[in-house]
Amino acid sequence: DIETQRKLSYICPMWKKGSLKEPKSDGEVLALACSDDGRFAAMGRRDASVAIYDLRSSQMVQTFKGHKGPVTSLAFRTQENQLFSASQDRCIRHYNLDEMAYMETLYGHQASVTAIDCHKRERPISVGRDRTARAWKLSEDTHLIFRGGGKISSADCLAMLQDHWFVTGHDDGYLSLWFTEKKKAVATIQNAHGTERAIGRGIVSVAGLKGTDMVATGSSDGYLRLWNVQTGDTLDERGLTSLCKIPVSGFINDIAVGPKAKFCVAAIGQEPALGRWDRVPKAKNRFGIFKLRCQDTADDDDDDDEDCDSPVFSPVYS
Repeated sequence: DIETQRKLSYICPMWKKGSLKEPKSDGEVLALACSDDGRFAAMGRRDASVAIYDLRSSQMVQTFKGHKGPVTSLAFRTQENQLFSASQDRCIRHYNLDEMAYMETLYGHQASVTAIDCHKRERPISVGRDRTARAWKLSEDTHLIFRGGGKISSADCLAMLQDHWFVTGHDDGYLSLWFTEKKKAVATIQNAHGTERAIGRGIVSVAGLKGTDMVATGSSDGYLRLWNVQTGDTLDERGLTSLCKIPVSGFINDIAVGPKAKFCVAAIGQEPALGRWDRVPKAKNRFGIFKLRCQDTADDDDDDDEDCDSPVFSPVYS
């Protein structure tokens, strides 16, 4: 409960040695997504399954199998119960949770798929280790391919802001803004989270409030960074501008922005979500809550005319 800053219950039980028959790695949760109506939570696991939980009863209602590798990302279509799952087996699977049915599998990526997102239109966008981003036109059974060029590495995370605009974070520190009518990125920021040993620090997570011009990115540089996205009609009116940064120690493995951007939450760990190739020893594995709205307007949502001079950042950890 964000308002009271309390943990209400466990949905997926913690693994305890000797208490479960399956190995610890089988039930490891790598991805999580919730439907906009607050009814369903989907969990992607290392054992290649997608578990669906009913949040009203905190019970698992369905398990989808079919992937041949760990599930790395999940995304619900905005205001719909359509779910997309991405996996290291290079495939994307489509589900309809109203019918609790598997719909189809999307093929095209030549390496593991690292992230996927979807907005209002039935056109999800994914990124993979093949250094491409792909927009899937489900009704036409085809897809568009976007390439960052030879100097940019593969993307680890993705966030859609509008149906035609999305942002990608890359493991070499690049942050790119894309327009689906262009095959190349319309704006790119190098070393968005600084450098480490003269190499750009990889961006681990990116999230945005859909329908707005704000995104948040996370890495291991000690800051959660907020960016303003310009999506104008001309090249001069398009770009990414840094707004501010919030001190956070550790790897920010995932981010979610709350309604009306009043707060955001982050999953913080000592190590990256998908491996142990790096570590921040002084960090703690925890859940962070960050208030983004000014104190004088956060309690009064009806007054939309008052502007704040600057947002107030109040980190709360659990």
